[in-house]
Amino acid sequence: MIAHRFRLYPNKNQEVKLLENFELCRQTYNTLLGELNKQKVIDKSQIQGILPDMKICEPELKKVYSKTLQYECHRLFSNLKALSESKKKNRKVGRLRFKGKGWFKTITYNQSGFKLINNGKRCQVLHLSKIGDISIRCHRNINGKIKQITIKKEASGKWFASIIEERKDVIKQKPIKKLVGIDLGLTDIVYDSDGNKIVNPKQSKKHAEKLALLQRKMSKKKKGSNNRDKWRIRLARQYEKLVNTRDDFLHKLSRYYVNNYDAIGMENMKITNMVHNKHLSKSILDASWGKLRQMISYKAERAGKRFMSVNYRGTTQRCSQCINKVEKKIQEREHKCPHCGFETSRDHNSALDIKRLTLIEIGKGLAESTLVEMEALPIIRQLPSMKQEAPCES
Repeated sequence: MIAHRFRLYPNKNQEVKLLENFELCRQTYNTLLGELNKQKVIDKSQIQGILPDMKICEPELKKVYSKTLQYECHRLFSNLKALSESKKKNRKVGRLRFKGKGWFKTITYNQSGFKLINNGKRCQVLHLSKIGDISIRCHRNINGKIKQITIKKEASGKWFASIIEERKDVIKQKPIKKLVGIDLGLTDIVYDSDGNKIVNPKQSKKHAEKLALLQRKMSKKKKGSNNRDKWRIRLARQYEKLVNTRDDFLHKLSRYYVNNYDAIGMENMKITNMVHNKHLSKSILDASWGKLRQMISYKAERAGKRFMSVNYRGTTQRCSQCINKVEKKIQEREHKCPHCGFETSRDHNSALDIKRLTLIEIGKGLAESTLVEMEALPIIRQLPSMKQEAPCES
């Protein structure tokens, strides 16, 4: 299964229909939740069975495609399952809540009710049952079978379609000839075992002044007014620009490593626990370590390469050459081993240790990646510019 996200361009009439579908789906969800609360023994089939009766009582529900209404029952029980999983992890959670007006931003067409028409032009056509033909900009070809389409309206006012495609491609595992270990940080977002490093762009800091200005402007407008809504959209678009800039950087960085290495090792850091540090939480979230790790993981899998997640404990306090513990405070940025005499930067030593652990996980000795070669002093160099276009996946 592969997910694609394409921009939609509905006209005014289609936009009204989509927003009406959102509201009707919200009402359906609330009705099903009310029935769920009445049940002593939870029965999903019984709750889904009331949908035909609801259409008789509320003829307006016929404006929504039947599969889309049925998906609201699936959404309800998915939320219920997520709530149950949270309780198992000893988290304090309440009950499922009814959704207020304007809460729903998505509707889903599952299995049927849609058709993607390629007319050979820049914008193709997406046919949605009960809505009509909507212009869609597909920047990638879809060769497999479309299983599901989710329509979403972002806070910026833009419309998008998330298309889930089923492919039956056979991905051959490529032989491992070149391996790299990657250490993630806040000053240098990436420092790898080959001596490559790239400075953290700190996207939030670059956009902070503009975001603060727009936030102040919006806060002075009367709540519920059209003027406030106008500034809300401006603020949302600035946040969207921040997210797009960050994602663009991470996509190009992850693509570089997947293209140039056959196996990639990274730490399995518990980022959710790390953000509890109030002094570093904002910087950690801005660096988006988890998203970078996720991008490298799925791109490597799709390319027939290996992604290994190794234990993060001790990588900064352990010498990558003799495996002895060398304690360092957080402000110490150089690694000097008193046991074997190996000297390098703290982050590079950590990357070399991650590479060593990755080799152990893979269980292969690679000619290009022996511990003997790691003893040489590193040559620090900068990665190629991430401003250039990254190659698109087909």
